[in-house]
Amino acid sequence: MEFARFQPSLKDLLPFLQISRDHDASDYVIAYWSRLYATEVMLNNTTKSPEAMQLLMILMYEMEEIKNAHGTKETIAVRTAAKAYMENHVLNLFANADKQDREGKFNTNIVKTFTNCGVLYDVLQTFGDLTDEMVHNRKYSKWKAAHIDNCLKNGKTPVPGPKKFEEEMRAEAIAARYETAM
Repeated sequence: MEFARFQPSLKDLLPFLQISRDHDASDYVIAYWSRLYATEVMLNNTTKSPEAMQLLMILMYEMEEIKNAHGTKETIAVRTAAKAYMENHVLNLFANADKQDREGKFNTNIVKTFTNCGVLYDVLQTFGDLTDEMVHNRKYSKWKAAHIDNCLKNGKTPVPGPKKFEEEMRAEAIAARYETAM
């Protein structure tokens, strides 16, 4: 199915579908749980259009193929093992992206890595609520990907590390307190 032709209600699934496709050959665990998360989102949030039903059937078929090939492995069969694997993977990915960012190594690969971190933190919701640290890292990853991408597109040098993010979060908190007081 061509991702670019999705109806607007399915476009929110693109990051999860893309990350699952990107990992099909290299990491079946990431591919499986990303598809499962997309399936859960579809079942909870979209209309049951023919296109949505077609995508749902494709996702279910692809997950079944992964289960047939790897279903006896803990990272597919046991949710706690899968959660631990996914958490470890995203933490390592985040640490790598953060290290490159702090070293000032700005390119499209770091944008993709931070984007993937944000997406995988979303996927972790399949296993339950995220910890406060995970919520922070997800928000930071998505912000950092957008910040670096925007700077690269506009010929600016991105600010390494969390300094600018923390400043924006403080300003956001102050604005929220001000609105609440009114």
